[in-house]
Amino acid sequence: MVAVTALMLAGTLSAYGHPSASALAAYEADPAVMELRLDLQENLEYAVATLIAGTLARS
Repeated sequence: MVAVTALMLAGTLSAYGHPSASALAAYEADPAVMELRLDLQENLEYAVATLIAGTLARS
């Protein structure tokens, strides 16, 4: 179950990890917007670690 959920998380986060051309233009126009950008690897690692910790706590 953990593997399936991790795959779903990876697929979902990858959509947000590759910004569109308009998002990249917004980042260039206003650097403060860059704070909203998601780091795919960092967020996936955190989400999977939380998933595993929660699974272990429930078992």
